[in-house]
Amino acid sequence: MYIQKFIKGISGEDPRGLSWPDARQWLDDDIGIQSNWLRNVKFGVFQPSDVVAELTEQHLDRHLHDYDNFGHQSAFISLASGCIERDALLSANFMYSAKDTALDFATHAFEHPGTLFYGWVIVGLNPAVELSAVAEAVRDLNVYHRWSRYQLEGEITAKVYIPANQIERIEWWDPAEDRTAPTDVYENPHYTPPSAITNMREYF
Repeated sequence: MYIQKFIKGISGEDPRGLSWPDARQWLDDDIGIQSNWLRNVKFGVFQPSDVVAELTEQHLDRHLHDYDNFGHQSAFISLASGCIERDALLSANFMYSAKDTALDFATHAFEHPGTLFYGWVIVGLNPAVELSAVAEAVRDLNVYHRWSRYQLEGEITAKVYIPANQIERIEWWDPAEDRTAPTDVYENPHYTPPSAITNMREYF
């Protein structure tokens, strides 16, 4: 397993979008980032046994490739982490920024405001869809071999919810005020850095 930093873009467009005060409340009230399944189907409350039926390869595939029809009930959470495209013809690699991808999702190409969440998740080295504690490296062609037209979005897919203390900060982007910098930034006072679970020990 490894620790992966991510950026999650969530739309602020009315009437169903996430407002800036509500985004801050997700951190202050330890709500974190909930999947649509947890929020819309289970209303924020679930039993561990409820999760088993949701974390399947079929549901992950629908989350990735049929989101318009399945996304509202998906237990998976899309996170941007960046991606590299290798062009063999040009003998060149092209980088796709996690921030650019997340910002595009949050603001729909700067058409409306949105929030960026910066955090970390634990990712499995191999596919482990049934295990809710680890995210899936669906962008990694060494792990997920199937061709996907969304691979260059650089997605890491978390499951069920992301705890609030794994989110370092959030940014509010309002293109009506500024397209080059966030309008507001909130540092999470309860953030726990991943150093607590890394495999390096200090000497004493």
